[in-house]
Amino acid sequence: MMTTRMSRVIVFAAVVFMTAGIWGADWVPAPLVRPLPLVSDGLVLASADTGRAFIDMSKPQSDRQISLQKALFLSVLLPGAGQYYAGERFRGQIFMGIEAAIWSSFAAMRVYGGWKTDDYRSYAAAHAAVDNSGKNDQFYDWIGFYNNRDEFNQLGRLYYPERAYLPDTRAYYWQWESDADRQQYKQIKDTAKRVFRNSTFMLGLALINRIVSGIDTYRTVTAAKRKMGSLTQFGDYKFKISPRLSGQHSSLHLVVSRKF
Repeated sequence: MMTTRMSRVIVFAAVVFMTAGIWGADWVPAPLVRPLPLVSDGLVLASADTGRAFIDMSKPQSDRQISLQKALFLSVLLPGAGQYYAGERFRGQIFMGIEAAIWSSFAAMRVYGGWKTDDYRSYAAAHAAVDNSGKNDQFYDWIGFYNNRDEFNQLGRLYYPERAYLPDTRAYYWQWESDADRQQYKQIKDTAKRVFRNSTFMLGLALINRIVSGIDTYRTVTAAKRKMGSLTQFGDYKFKISPRLSGQHSSLHLVVSRKF
């Protein structure tokens, strides 16, 4: 008989200890209270009568914790960050990976374009005796189409009278050793121009990635809000815990109910 009573007391004490946080007992340390794994973080714990405890599912909090404006701002600042903020880490990783690839490509193209620029200027100095100091891109375009400065000035008088002449000084002198050398120079320079042009396309892709990420973030957040709202659109849900210690057998009843 004592054994039966003792077992009931132990069961009762265990149930009270586990549910004390829900009943609002002051003598139980707060860190011992943990959210149940079968319900979301947005569910609100509330106290009932002295014999029961319940979890009120009628007031989900997740939709109020996620700010659409903040999510969109993060997506514009860094594609994928808005998805991370909204809880969609996999989608966020995809957009961040695309962003990293874009900027890596941009940096690589700028570096490679700089190398090719040095190459065609060095080639012009070696094969056409060009003085590279103080020259702009237009000058390097001109020397790729004319064998020397005199040819540039003479043809300019015939076909481009409005174009300025190059002065007869050493600074603007060049003479290609052969037409093949000039063509090789043009190929190197065209490669540099193409690489720099492609690098600007990367900036456009970065902008597109932000637009697409913003749209995806908007859809993700609004879908999450609709999902949380669907929990209560037909009524209030409650999860009840009812310990019963009377009679020969002790029991613990779990009841899920909905209010229409």
